[in-house]
Amino acid sequence: MRRALPFLVLLLATTACGVAEPDSRSGIEPPNRTAAGGAPDAQDAAFTGGEASREAGPDIGTAAAPDVAFSYRYGFRLSADRIAAVQGQHQEICERLTLARCRITGMSYRADNERDVEAMLAFAVDPAAAGAFSREAVQRVTAADGAIAESRITGEDAGTPLRASQRGRAELEADLARIETRLRGLDPMAAEKGGLEAQAARLRAEIRALREAGDAQQAALATTPVLFRYGAGRYAPGPAPTPTLAETARDSGETALAGLLLLLRLIIIAAPWALAGLAGWWIVRRLRRHLPPLTNRPETDAA
Repeated sequence: MRRALPFLVLLLATTACGVAEPDSRSGIEPPNRTAAGGAPDAQDAAFTGGEASREAGPDIGTAAAPDVAFSYRYGFRLSADRIAAVQGQHQEICERLTLARCRITGMSYRADNERDVEAMLAFAVDPAAAGAFSREAVQRVTAADGAIAESRITGEDAGTPLRASQRGRAELEADLARIETRLRGLDPMAAEKGGLEAQAARLRAEIRALREAGDAQQAALATTPVLFRYGAGRYAPGPAPTPTLAETARDSGETALAGLLLLLRLIIIAAPWALAGLAGWWIVRRLRRHLPPLTNRPETDAA
């Protein structure tokens, strides 16, 4: 069953999203092979924009992969004037799930001008609700005449290392209990007491490290990160669309206007210095007209 997990995950993602065959040019990556230990260490399903990707987001349920920590990443292409509204709708979807099942962990919005806009929303979602949350978010984008330009689901097997960590911690705790029992039965001045205490300290440190690693793996299984990126103009994700004739003419006009503005700025900066130089030249010329010409004294022969 573990060996079949990556292919089962990819099959479910393909069924829900209508994914085409993997294409290296579109950024699609195949699922990772089974690790040497016999358990899949990661799964990765991805697709880029197209008609199939506009219909619904990928759907990978926790029943199919209960020990896999998934993360969802989407790139949406929208009109610049609709990004903020769609971003707000996605926030409302999260709020409807309540804080117990969805939290916003990051947000950004940047507008260079009226056409070039980029934004981001990051969520931590209950794994059982992540698929439905993503599909509804995609529907809000398509309703606003937007499209999915990029989509990726990555998964990491967190259950197998978590169980291995728990087994290792149980063994270390049993060793520590035996050492502590021996220490309680020793005389305070016994020669071997120092060595046993050092072993006990080392075991406690290893147990602490395993506990922290286990807590991190449990946290990864408890929530699913979902990242939405929005873009318009030159910030639109995915391949750049071919500009229309009107857009090309508009860009050429803007480039010419920017050049004229730069030239005007240079003239404004240089004007005071040019005027100062002209005034100095005029003053010197006037002085030369009013001053008598300099004559050389006649040379006299020495007696």
